[in-house]
Amino acid sequence: MFEIDIMFAFALFGIGLYGVSSGRDFLRIFFALEMLLNAVILMLASSAHYLGLTQNLPLAYMVMVLATLEAAAGLLIFAGANRYTGVVRPDTLDGREEI
Repeated sequence: MFEIDIMFAFALFGIGLYGVSSGRDFLRIFFALEMLLNAVILMLASSAHYLGLTQNLPLAYMVMVLATLEAAAGLLIFAGANRYTGVVRPDTLDGREEI
């Protein structure tokens, strides 16, 4: 069971890393960063469960809550940039279109 969790965490991390490196718009980069964070949380939680270390579970819950708050803040930034420029590409935040 532990090996499946680790393989899934590495696959999730790889997909997130690919999304960050190849993304050109805010939403893709943002969700890829969330995938990276979730992969790390999954790795830490499954390792702690495998080793029998359950005293740090409140810390894992706090990280999950902070990730949720970060997701909400990121979506607000995305919506504000979309409203301001009409485009959601990081290289066109000044409102000018690409040539």
